This record gives sequence, C-alpha cells and structure tokens, in this order.
Amino acid sequence: MALLISALIFLFVVILASLLLRPWLAVSHKRIDHYLISPSLQAWDTRGDARPSFTDRVLLPALRTLGQALMGITPSGVLAKIRQKLDMAGNPRHFGAVEYLGTKVLSVALVIPLGLLGLRYVPLPGIIIWVAIGVVIGVGIWLPDIILQRIIETRQNTIRRTLPDALDLLVVSVEAGIGFDGAVQKVVEKTAGPLKTELARVLEQIRLGKSRSEALHDMGRRTDVSDLISFVAAITQADILGISIAKLLRTQANTARERRAQRARDTASQLPVKLLFPLVFFIFPSLFVVILGPGLVRFAELIKVLNN
Repeated sequence: MALLISALIFLFVVILASLLLRPWLAVSHKRIDHYLISPSLQAWDTRGDARPSFTDRVLLPALRTLGQALMGITPSGVLAKIRQKLDMAGNPRHFGAVEYLGTKVLSVALVIPLGLLGLRYVPLPGIIIWVAIGVVIGVGIWLPDIILQRIIETRQNTIRRTLPDALDLLVVSVEAGIGFDGAVQKVVEKTAGPLKTELARVLEQIRLGKSRSEALHDMGRRTDVSDLISFVAAITQADILGISIAKLLRTQANTARERRAQRARDTASQLPVKLLFPLVFFIFPSLFVVILGPGLVRFAELIKVLNN
C-alpha cells in the first residue's frame, strides 16, 4: 500500500511539474531538435508524417475517457465557461472541455493518496478526518483551475507587452502603403508569441468569409485583454466612420506604449511592499543570529558563571 501511494505521489509531482514547466520545456525541445536531429529525420518531419507524441497517443485519450464520465452531469453553462477559459489560454495542446474535465478527475485521483498519507502521519479526530478528506478533494478539483488561470494570466501579460511593438510595425506597414490586412500579415511574419497566433487566426477567419470587425471582436473576446479590446473597438469605429487607419494606429501605438510604461512604474512601486515579507521572515532573522548570536552566547555563559 505504501509503495502504491508513493508511486501515485511521484506521478502527481511529475504531471504537475510538466504542466508548470511546459513553456520552457517546449523551447528547450525545439533547440535540442535543431542541434541533434539528423537532416533525414528533419525532412521526414516536414512532410507532415511526424510521429505523435506520448501526450497525443496516451495522455489525451485517457483524459477524454475520464472526462466523458462527467460530461453528462456537467451543466452547459459550466462547459461554456470552460471553453471560454481554454480559448483565453490559447487552447494548449488543443485541449477541449472533455479533456479538461478528465484533468480534474485525474487531479482528484492523484491528490487523494497525498491526503491519505498525511492522515496516516497526522492522526485527527473522527469528524475532522472527513473534513480533511473533503478539503483534499476540493484541492484536487481546483488545482487544474489554478494552473489554467496561471496560463491565462501569463498569456495575457505577454500580449500586453508585445502589443505596442506590433502596433508600431502596423503603423510602419500602413504608412508604407500596405493595406490593413497586409500589415497584419507582416506582423504575423515578423513577430512571435500568442499575439501572432491570434492575429493569424483573425486572418484565417477573414479568408474563410468572416468580416474583419467580427474576426477582430472574436480575438478580443478570446484574449480578454483590455488594451487589445480598445484597439479592436478603435479599428471597428474607424471602418464605420471612414477615419484614417494610419493616424488611428499611430495613436493606438502611443497609447499602448504609455500604458506599458505605466504598468512598469506600478510594478516598480509595489516592489518595496513585496520585499517586506522576505526581509522580515528570512533576511532579518539571519542578521539577528549573526549580530546578536555571539552576544547571547557570552551572556548565557556569564549567567552560568554567576549562578555557580
């Protein structure tokens, strides 16, 4: 039994670490492939015949199987919110609502052994045990939500940081005589990150027949970034009123740059408050030990001599 619990704990830690370190691991994997994979294998991959990863072959089908058990009892409103959050997170690994529900089931199944192990070493009264088990199950249910929210916030912050530079490139392209859609294509070609993905999706929707305003509004809804939503609203208003796109884009670029600088100043102003807790709980005690330690030892020796 102890071996089974240890194995489940190890599996839980591995899955949690892989979810938290996924962006860094993806970049490292690309670099390793660039240097180590032979040219023949690289050519084989570019043909679109690449072998599916372990996640695609094993993990995602298992999550779908687990999630199907909850699809029938999950309200449609909850499923809609899950799909909206997954869109805001960029649909990592093409996760759907079914896979996300399966992740919750897997999280609960992995967290329960941790709770049982804790109860084994920390005995509790009868009713408290059931409360602790309920808390453990709640942690397992909410853990995927916490990780997903962290992914969403990271993606939104990345979009906020890269938006002014993308708008500058849009301004240069439009003032050079390129149309708005062509300028967006230039941004997609010259940039990287989640903003590039969203703009590429906008262009794809326009090619499929959706109007520009609808595609841009869909992008604002998916990202839920206030700066990007303001940009979309301004572009839509310019299309309706016939305002010059170049002047509007320059104004939006200056505004986005000022907002980025203001956020940087706000973050810097919060630094003293955030440093207070590490100073009080970690640095000051160490300084007290170093500075007052010898004096306290001498004082204790003096007290011992006086008592004798």
